[in-house]
Amino acid sequence: MLHSAARGAMYDVQQLIEEPELFEPLARSVKELTPPAYLRSVKIKLTARCNLKCVMCRYGRGWAPPELPGERFMELLREMADLGCRKVHFSGGEVLSRRDFEAIAGAAAESGIKVTLTSNLTLLTKERAKSLLAHRISGVSTSLDGASAKVHESVRGVPGSFKKTLRGIEYIARYAKKRPPKLRVNFVMLRQNFRDYPSLLRLVGDRGAVDLVPMPVDSKRAELRLSKRLIHEYNQEIAPQVEQLRQEYGFPLGNEYIYPFGREKHELDSSAAGDYALAYYRKHQCLAPWLHLFVAWDGKVYLCCMTNGRIEPLGDLATQSVREVWHGEAFQKIREQMRADRIPSCHACDMYLAENRELNAAFASAGVKLPEAAKAAARRLPLISA
Repeated sequence: MLHSAARGAMYDVQQLIEEPELFEPLARSVKELTPPAYLRSVKIKLTARCNLKCVMCRYGRGWAPPELPGERFMELLREMADLGCRKVHFSGGEVLSRRDFEAIAGAAAESGIKVTLTSNLTLLTKERAKSLLAHRISGVSTSLDGASAKVHESVRGVPGSFKKTLRGIEYIARYAKKRPPKLRVNFVMLRQNFRDYPSLLRLVGDRGAVDLVPMPVDSKRAELRLSKRLIHEYNQEIAPQVEQLRQEYGFPLGNEYIYPFGREKHELDSSAAGDYALAYYRKHQCLAPWLHLFVAWDGKVYLCCMTNGRIEPLGDLATQSVREVWHGEAFQKIREQMRADRIPSCHACDMYLAENRELNAAFASAGVKLPEAAKAAARRLPLISA
C-alpha cells in the first residue's frame, strides 16, 4: 500500500475556521462528544481491482473482492449530500476498472458534491474521457513515479503504462468542456526513483498540471523506503532543485512539498522509520473522525484510508444508512478514544497533516483544549484488528 499525501482531504478547512456556523458546531462536537453536525468530505474506494502491479501496493494481482452495485453507491451519495457533504474523492484499485464509474461520478456531481478522483488513466479511452468529463469533475489525480518509462514502469510493473498515462493526461486536457479539471500528479518516492523528482516536475509542469505531490512510500518494507543516508542526500542535493522548479511552475512551496521527509533530526528519524506524520500526532489531535469518512468497495466504513483493513469496520453501508453509521455507536466510541489515544496508522500518515495543524491552532485560539495522546494508548484501542 502506498502512502497518500493528497492535500485538502478535509475539505476547505479555511472556511471551517472562518465561518462560525461551521466552526462552533465542530468545536462543540469534539469537546462534548456529541454527534457531528455535518459530514464534510468522503473518500470512496470503489474497487480493489487494478490493471497495474505496483511494487508497493497490494492491488493489481488478481484480487477482486465483491463490490457494491453502482445503484447503491448513487443512493449513498444522495444521503451524504443530505448530511452536508461538500466533496467526494473516488479511488481504487483503479476506478476505471468499473464500467459504471462515469455514472457514479455523475450522480455525485448531480447531488451538488464536488467530485475529484484518482486514476492511473491507462484505461481512459477517448470515449470514456468524453463521458466522464461531461460531468462536473473538479480534479483528477494520477501517478507518475519516474520521468521516463524505464523508471516509472520499474515501480508500476507493467510495460507501456508510462505512455498510456501520458496519453490519458492528454485526453483530460483535450476533451474537457469549458474548464478542465485540475490535474495533480502523485509521485510515490522510493529508493529507486527519488532522484527523478526534478525531472518529473518539468515533465508534468509542461503538461499543465497544477501540482506534483510527493508521497513517501507507506510500507513496512525497509528496502522500499529511503534510509537516513538517502534522505540526507535528498535534502542536500535534490530539495534545492525541487524548490526552484516548483517556484518556476507555480506549484505550492510548503515544506511538505519540498522537504517531505522533514528537516529536523527527529523528523528525519521518523521518516526513516516510515512515520511520515513526523511525530505530530503524539501531542496533537486528528480531527478527521469529526469531518470525514472512508467507504470501501463493499460498503464497509473506516475512519480514513490509512485505517482501511487495519481497524474493525465502523459500519456497513450495504445494510445501513450513512447517517446511521456517521452518528452510530462505533463511530462515537472511536471518536472518544481518538481524543486521547492514537491508532498506529496515524503516525505513518501525513494526509491530513496541514489541515490538522490549522484546525488545532484554531481550537487553541478559541480556547478549546484537546487532550494529548496517552502513552502507548494505541495498544488499548479495542477496535484495532489483530
